[in-house]
Amino acid sequence: MDIREDILTPRERSKAFSEGKPMDRIICLPMVAISAAYLVGKTIKEFQLDPEVMAQSHIAAYKRFKYDSVGLSTNCSVLAEAMGAELDYPEDDAANCIEPLVKSREDLSKVKDIDPEKDGKLWVFYKAFKIVNEEIGHEVPISISVSGPVTTAATLRGTEAFARDMYADPELCHELLRKSTDNIKRHIKTIVAHGADIGAIADPIASASVISPKMFKQFAFPYIKELVDYIHSFNSGAALHICGKSEKILELMVETGADTISVDKVDLKVVKDVVAGRAAIVGNVDTTDEMLHGPVEKIQEVCKRYIDLMRDYKGLYILSTGCDISPKAPFEYVQAMMDVARSYGLYEYKENN
Repeated sequence: MDIREDILTPRERSKAFSEGKPMDRIICLPMVAISAAYLVGKTIKEFQLDPEVMAQSHIAAYKRFKYDSVGLSTNCSVLAEAMGAELDYPEDDAANCIEPLVKSREDLSKVKDIDPEKDGKLWVFYKAFKIVNEEIGHEVPISISVSGPVTTAATLRGTEAFARDMYADPELCHELLRKSTDNIKRHIKTIVAHGADIGAIADPIASASVISPKMFKQFAFPYIKELVDYIHSFNSGAALHICGKSEKILELMVETGADTISVDKVDLKVVKDVVAGRAAIVGNVDTTDEMLHGPVEKIQEVCKRYIDLMRDYKGLYILSTGCDISPKAPFEYVQAMMDVARSYGLYEYKENN
C-alpha cells in the first residue's frame, strides 16, 4: 500500500472543506476515546477522573495516528452525574450509573440545575481541553461531546422505567427531558466559553434499537432539534450521533437540522440515499465486527468499499467508526483506517491551491 504523507494539517483540511477548497485526502475520524488511556499506561478510570491523564492520552493518540479531530468524551452518563446521579467508575471500563436518581415523581426535586464548572466531572473536560489545546490545538480541531437529552433523562430514571413511562407517564418523561435539555445547554455554553468546539450530540438511548420511531418523534426529536438550534446560535455546526440501528429514524435525524449525521449499525447506502446531500455523513466501520476482531485486511477492505460508495455523494463524507472504539481493540486497527485514508482516500491536490 502506497501511503502518502499528509500535505495539510487536520485544521487546514477542515478549513479547506468549509471554504469549498480542495483537500489532500478524505477526512478520517476513528473514534478513539477512553482507550487512549492505554497509550500512556493509565487506566480508563484515571482517564475519566483526571484531566491531565485525559489530556496526555489524547495528545499521545493524536501524535501517533494524526486523525482529523480530537473529541473529548468518556461516557454518556456524565451529564446525568452532574445533575445528581451517582456513577461507578471501574478501573478499565466506562462509568455507569449505580441506580436511578428518579425512582418516582417525588424524586424530581433531586435533579439539579447544574453549574458545569463545579458539578459532577464536567470540569475534567474543560481542564483537559486547555491542556490539549495548548499542545496540539494549532493543528487539529478539538471538541467536547455532549450527552443527548433522551440518554440523560433515561439515565436519571433508569432506561427500562423511562421506556415504560413513554406510554404510562409521558408527562414525567417530558419533565425529565426538559430538565436534561436545559442542563445540556448550560454545558454547551460552558464548552463555548472555554474555546472548544462543540462535539456531537450523542444520544444512544434514542436509537431505534431501544425506542420506536414513533417514540423518537414524540420524545427525542423536539429536544434534539432544540439543541441543534442552540448550537447554531453560536455559529457552530451541529453533529448528531445515534448508536445502533437508525434506518427508520434517519429522516427525522436530518430534520433536526444537524449539519452532520453520524451513524452506527446501518447500511451506508441507505444513509446516503436518505440524507441525500442535506448533511455530512460520518461512519460507519463496525466497532465490533471490524475494529474489535479485525483483521487489518478486512478493515482496509471495508474502508475502501465505503470510500467507493460515497465518492459521488453530494455532501461531505467522513470515514469513521460507527461508535467509540472498544478499549479491547488493537491500535493497529486504528492505523489500518488511517493508512487507507492516506492511500485509497487521496484527492488530487496541488500545494499552491
